[in-house]
Amino acid sequence: MNLLNLTTLYPDEESCKAKWKEFRDEQQIVCIHCGCKEHYWKKDKENYECKQCGYRQSLKANTLMHGSQLPFRYWFVAIHLLLSAKKNLSAKELQRQLGHSTYNPIWSMLHKLRRAMSNPHTRHQLAKVVELNAAASTKNKK
Repeated sequence: MNLLNLTTLYPDEESCKAKWKEFRDEQQIVCIHCGCKEHYWKKDKENYECKQCGYRQSLKANTLMHGSQLPFRYWFVAIHLLLSAKKNLSAKELQRQLGHSTYNPIWSMLHKLRRAMSNPHTRHQLAKVVELNAAASTKNKK
């Protein structure tokens, strides 16, 4: 996926939130208080509410985005730029690309992403859409 495709698929904050909610729903939300795996989605509060104890948690809770005030769209673009860059992506360059006024939250976001990518205990799994090089797949057929 290139940057134009990303901005077409996720043109605004609401589309990014919807995709992140879809992802979280697939992963199954677990209540950090009681361990219950059944939740209600509180649309007006944009939170999950535990069916057992009533504890609420946001879409960003217990993820890399936990505690971040940055928009979901920043995270989507940052992940895309970090994974598609041929060379290292600096926090200053990411700040410039996102048009964000302050450096520290962007630096923190980038380092959370890098730490997650380099953690050997993180499960890295290809799922859903996987892109293949057309030349490589043609070569394998011969």
